[in-house]
Amino acid sequence: MPILTPPETTAEELLALAVARPFYAPYLPQVIDWICRSAEAECEHAGPGLQPGVAKEVVRRLDAYAASTGPGRSELATRLADARHAQAVVRAEHYRALAVGHASPARGQRPPLTGADLRRLAVTAGKAHVLHGEQDTVVVLGGPAGSMVFHPISDQETQRLTQSLREGTSTARQLAGDVQRMLARHVRMAGGNELADSGVAVGAHGPEVSVSWHAPAALPESGQRPSPWEEGGVRSLCEALLIHYGYKPAATQDGALTIPDCLILFKGVV
Repeated sequence: MPILTPPETTAEELLALAVARPFYAPYLPQVIDWICRSAEAECEHAGPGLQPGVAKEVVRRLDAYAASTGPGRSELATRLADARHAQAVVRAEHYRALAVGHASPARGQRPPLTGADLRRLAVTAGKAHVLHGEQDTVVVLGGPAGSMVFHPISDQETQRLTQSLREGTSTARQLAGDVQRMLARHVRMAGGNELADSGVAVGAHGPEVSVSWHAPAALPESGQRPSPWEEGGVRSLCEALLIHYGYKPAATQDGALTIPDCLILFKGVV
């Protein structure tokens, strides 16, 4: 089965993409609403046979307004161009994401992305930041998570990735329980029966397990005193314990420890 399907760039989706995000000009939604209502009224008056063409008529009128001298025309023209560009370059049903600079997609890190979702992302990024690459890849430059490359994938690969993600999440929950029990023998854990308890917190987030310090805002140690996690040596102890028991922790920017992709080192075997 081919990865790409014939692109179906409908007027309905074009409208949805164009109006999905707020406009800088606060009056543009009212302009678009007026255009939509006037087109619907005229199509209804012309007869039910024209109902399927309402969206196309709305798009035609929006294009006419964008080419006029009306207020907000430039922003509307840009948004329509962004939406059309997104429809033109995002043609597959599903994609997998790869952060620019990585050798390959992190296994299990990100679920497959639908083409519809990627088109919405492309409109948010803007036409100037969305490129059509080789083999129908889509490159989004400078997004919230940095520049990303999205590779089209087949239905079979989408199913495999989705199943792998489910299995990774289940494995992460099991691993989080093991880590929780192991660390509880050596360090103070957060939670317990008291919501105000501070201590080490272990959680499963997708396919990863995180180990961090939890301190309710009401406690003095949450900001008034040196953090036991960083300055008190708790993080160093947790990291040493994880390595000792065969795990491979990695530090994150916010100071937490993670076991990425649930990789566990036992006797040198990954």
